[in-house]
Amino acid sequence: MHKDKINQLLEVLNESFQGLPWHGESLMDKLNRIDYRIVNIAPVPTINSVARLVHHIINWRIFVIEKIKGNDAFDIEMNSQNDWTDLHIETEKDWADLIQKLVNTQKEIFELLNIKTDDFLETPVYGRKYNIQRLIKGITQHDIYHQGQIAVVAKQAALKG
Repeated sequence: MHKDKINQLLEVLNESFQGLPWHGESLMDKLNRIDYRIVNIAPVPTINSVARLVHHIINWRIFVIEKIKGNDAFDIEMNSQNDWTDLHIETEKDWADLIQKLVNTQKEIFELLNIKTDDFLETPVYGRKYNIQRLIKGITQHDIYHQGQIAVVAKQAALKG
């Protein structure tokens, strides 16, 4: 039962999510330092708020989870409500709940992949031109990309807030 590739992918995903990534702060370290009172602020009308960016990350992690489960029917239409969900954080608990929802996606991805072997990574993602391995690499890159946006938006929102 070979799991070398899966273990490597999970290590990289975990490092950027809550470890000590080469690029600097992990996603969770960044989110845990953001004051909930600024997460709804979009410093420029065409820019997403921190809360909206976090929910977008969650939405695409749910896509990954569904594809790992083999759910061919699940999809996200780009620029739809399922891609960019409107939400408003009212309280510190709302912010904590959103972050917990993100953490839960991390746990579920790990649980699902930990029972698979490396052969599973070659499974095509229905309706896409890539396989599960590319999907896992992609969600890691997606998280990092939006983490950079979160850092910039949070800094700007703090100045406005």
